[in-house]
Formats: sequence, C-alpha cells, structure tokens
Amino acid sequence: MANQTTDNKVIGLSHAPIFFSFFTWGFGTGAQNLGRPLFAFAATGNIFLVGILLASNAIPRTFTGPLTGFLSDRFGRKPLVILGPTIRGISNVGQFMIGLDDYWLFFALELFGQAGVAMWNTSSNVLLSDVTRTESRARVLAARQMSTRLGFVAGPAVGGVLAAVFGLQSVFLLNGLSKIVIVLVVFFGVKETRPARMETSPEKPTRRRLSFYPFKDRTFAVLAIATAAFAMSNAGIMQTLVPVYAIDMIKVDEAAVGFLISVASTVTFLFAYPNGIIADRYGRKRSLVPGLLLLALASFVLAGWDFYTALLVAVGIKGLGEAMSLGTTQTYAMDLAPDHARGAYIGFWTFSQALGATLGPILMAGLYYLISPGAAFMTMAIILILAAVLLALFGRETVGRARIKNEPD
Repeated sequence: MANQTTDNKVIGLSHAPIFFSFFTWGFGTGAQNLGRPLFAFAATGNIFLVGILLASNAIPRTFTGPLTGFLSDRFGRKPLVILGPTIRGISNVGQFMIGLDDYWLFFALELFGQAGVAMWNTSSNVLLSDVTRTESRARVLAARQMSTRLGFVAGPAVGGVLAAVFGLQSVFLLNGLSKIVIVLVVFFGVKETRPARMETSPEKPTRRRLSFYPFKDRTFAVLAIATAAFAMSNAGIMQTLVPVYAIDMIKVDEAAVGFLISVASTVTFLFAYPNGIIADRYGRKRSLVPGLLLLALASFVLAGWDFYTALLVAVGIKGLGEAMSLGTTQTYAMDLAPDHARGAYIGFWTFSQALGATLGPILMAGLYYLISPGAAFMTMAIILILAAVLLALFGRETVGRARIKNEPD
C-alpha cells in the first residue's frame, strides 16, 4: 500500500519533468554519439583507436552501475539522478576545451563521463520503478524509451549543423549544456521516491551491503544473461558491424548507412509502446523471448545475404526486436526487485548491460576481421538463441503480482 500511495502521488507531479529529462538526455547524447567517433578519427587517423574508444565506454558502467544501485538504496534516488548528469556534463565541457589533437585526454574524460552515464541510467530506472505499478510498468518504460529515442533523432541532426558551422567540438558543449538542463529540471521538478519504510524496516539488513545477492534469484540470473546478449547485439552488430559492413561489403555511401540506422530507430520508436501494452497484459517473457529471437533472425539475414535490400530488412527486424527487448529487460528487473534491494537489482541489470556492450564490439569485430562477417553474425545469432532458451526454460513470469518475493528458486 505504501508503494501505491507513492505511485499515485508522484506520477502526477513528477512524470513530466523526468520524461523531459529523458528526452534531453537522448538529445545531448545523440549529438555526442555523432561527434565522438569523428573526433577520434580526426585526432588519430586510426580506425582501431576509434573502436577502442567506443568499446571502452561501457567499462565504467560495469562497475558504477551496481555501486549506484547500492547507494540509491542507502541515500535515496534523487541525489544520484542529479550527480550522474553533473559528472557527464563536466566531462563534456572538458572535451569541448581540449582541442582536436589530444586523443588520450579525451579518452580519459570519456571514461570519467561514462561513470556519470551509468549513475544516471541506474538511478533514473530505480526512480521509475519506485513510482510505477507492476501492471503498468512496461508501458511506462516504453514511454521512457520513446522519449529517449526522440532525443536520439533530434540530437544528431542539430549536432551535425553545429559541427558544420562552429566545428566538431561544439557537439560536446551541446551535450554538456543538455546535462545542466537535466540537473535543473530534476532538482526543482522531481521528488525523492525511495520508499520510507526502507529507513525504518529491519528487513534482511545484510542485504543492504554491496553484494551479488540479486544473482541468487535464478530468474534474475537468466535475465542478466539475456540482457547481456541483447547489449552485445546492439553494440556489436548495430553500432559496430552494420556501418562497416555496409560500406566495406555492400559498397554504399555514408548517407545510405545513415538511412539504415534511421530505419532501425524508427521501427523501435513505433513499436516500443505497443510492446509495453503487450508485456503488461501477457507477460514479460512473452515479449522478451520473441524479441531476442527476432534479433537472432536479423543476424541470420545479415549472415545469409549481402545486398542492400537484405540489409534494410535485417535492420527493420532488429528495430522490432529492440522494441520488444530493451524496455522489457528493464521492466523485468524492476518486477523482480523487492523494495529493500531495488537499487541493487537495477544496478546489476546495468552491470549486465554494460558487460554485454563491452564484449560485443570486441568479439564481433574480432570475428569479422579474423574469420568473416558471416562468422560474426552467426555467432551473435547463436548467443541470442541460447539466451532466449535459458529465459524460456528457467525464468518465472512476474506480471500480475503486486510484490515479487525474491527467494532463490
């Protein structure tokens, strides 16, 4: 009942500011994602160092995510929702100031900034978990995904204009300014959401320590594997291999690559909220397992055909699979988390996502260059199928329960 009271009170007052913050985050990050690889290549002329920069982004998130979850359970959500964009904004301003010839200082600032990204992702997800009910949670997470996606559509377009007019470094300043806006919006417009009973309840105090306790829940363990597999596919295939494959093997230009990415993003945007309705009504597994299998199908298409139309079909399937997977993995983790360990669960969900995002580009690029593009795509498809099978066999459903008891299976 306490959680439902918080739900009714906070949703009306705080959802508009936090969803505006999600859009603003996507807007600034979209501009940053445009400028980051271009900066690395301009500074070094080395494609390998561009890949190292992109793959290393997830390393700080691997460690910061679980720590943020623990801290949010101890000290509250709002301070960390503010601290995350503050750290990211500081790193962006530093990147704006250093010039275009200092790759390693840029690299160090990016590692520092990614710690803030993990802090934001984890704490904002915990906050949403606090203020949503199980029966509507997938739709709320889908709305978050759509808000961020809108930012990702607008940010690169504005960033591209700024880069052409004022220089490449301007996109980093734009991202930094967007994070200042988020700090102000959250500070004045978002209330603390940590359940009050966490401060007084003696419930299982040993679980308040930073530990791997969530992985004792078998469903969370297989969900973590599924989340890592999804992140491997997203970072390793869509962000790393598809652009290179399109130019290297299909022989298209950068505009055609941009259209591919737009197709995937548009499909994800269109289907995210309908999938939220399905996941709330029929269950998380019934959304996530097919989503993972669709991502595997996209990889099979990429492995089997090497012409542009097939690439368009593959990224369209991939966009649908992402719409069914990303928000659902977050929702599933929130469902599983008891009140006293909600931050820990979301923190380790972030850990799983970051681990997959770190391994994906390295593994997929290695297979691509050492063996063949087909070997990379087929390997990713097999990983996704295995993750879907594990979740189908060993994951329990959560929809319809007001409170999930996380005793080990």
